[in-house]
Amino acid sequence: MSAREAPAGIRGSARGTDWRAAIGVAVLCAATAVLGAVAVFLVPAGLPYDEPAHWSNVLYLAHHRTLPVVGDPGVTYEGQQAPAYYAVAALLVGALGSGSAGFAAVRLFGVLGAVLMTWLVARLLGRALSGRPAAIVSGTAFVALNPMLLVMSASVQNDTWSLVAGFAAMLVALGTGGSPWIRGAALGLLATLAILVKITTAPLVVGVLVVLLVRARWREAATAALVLVPGCGWWVLRNLSLYGDLTGQAGVDAAGYRFAGGGATPFALAREALTYLTLPDEYLRNVFSAPTAIDALAVLVGVVLVAGAIALPVLGRRSVRGLPIALLAVVGAVSVAAWLAQVSLGWHVAFRTAYGALPLAALAYGSATLWARGRRTGWILCALSLLLLLVLCGWTGIQLAAVSDRVMLRL
Repeated sequence: MSAREAPAGIRGSARGTDWRAAIGVAVLCAATAVLGAVAVFLVPAGLPYDEPAHWSNVLYLAHHRTLPVVGDPGVTYEGQQAPAYYAVAALLVGALGSGSAGFAAVRLFGVLGAVLMTWLVARLLGRALSGRPAAIVSGTAFVALNPMLLVMSASVQNDTWSLVAGFAAMLVALGTGGSPWIRGAALGLLATLAILVKITTAPLVVGVLVVLLVRARWREAATAALVLVPGCGWWVLRNLSLYGDLTGQAGVDAAGYRFAGGGATPFALAREALTYLTLPDEYLRNVFSAPTAIDALAVLVGVVLVAGAIALPVLGRRSVRGLPIALLAVVGAVSVAAWLAQVSLGWHVAFRTAYGALPLAALAYGSATLWARGRRTGWILCALSLLLLLVLCGWTGIQLAAVSDRVMLRL
């Protein structure tokens, strides 16, 4: 078989495979928009774990037109968060008011971010896999139809848009044409935006810069750093001045906020990671719990992830591309390592802080289709992987509709 020949079962023009993947991704982006919009109005206001505190930040900026300081009256523990997301959300509140209309608009803004996040992950998978449309569609579905990500994005939070900026930076880092100086500047701007939306994307940015340095792309890395340092430096200096540390966490501690930590055993950590990659029960304050059958389906998602992670090096060697795979792997590893380091220090941080690994997880989920023999079988596995996620979405929707207390945050 020549280097340019597609492996058995996926022969066909590149145009044909790209067309099939493009149609699948477009449908999945539309599904994200629809399901996310449903979640906006189905999830009770304030039910997502940190939503009341995030909403408080939005209102503070909208009413005071200045950044909050933890410890001041009316400022919650999220007052030390980076400001970019809240500034945009405050503009929506300023235009539509702080009632139901403004609240829904801010939530819908998060759904828009989810659609863009889905599209960006699809682009990253398209760069990582060649001639594998079923794998691209299946991997994209892991983000597009993921009930945890849908519910999170449909709430008032800054995670989704930080990931949008971070994944866009990853996509820019995969570019090779044009001026490396311009590409480095664009990368630096996106990395700065990602951190100024939420500082937990810093490991993602570090992973991108590490890959550039290892690949000897010095000009891009240096230019990105020259933009990134002053772009985020003012925020770091502000935290040092106000709270005495880089992130503002000391201000949260000084204000008396305490959060119960989770388990730190390997089983507990694996369970939390799988939960935040599948179901939003913990994110929604455990107002409902999954029965054994649904737990089994969530575990099955984990099995698919492991199967795909094995299939990628074993079966996908002819179709994967080195730099994209390396970028997704390094960013994912650094993101998870940063989460584990914080847990080991006794900090209560959810696995959401490791969501820089989502493209890697999507790659693994889609790569499970590589076990198929023949193109048709690959699409059957893809359809089954989508069905698995849709069942979890449907169960989550039923549970949300049954929540009796619909007023958890007065608007």
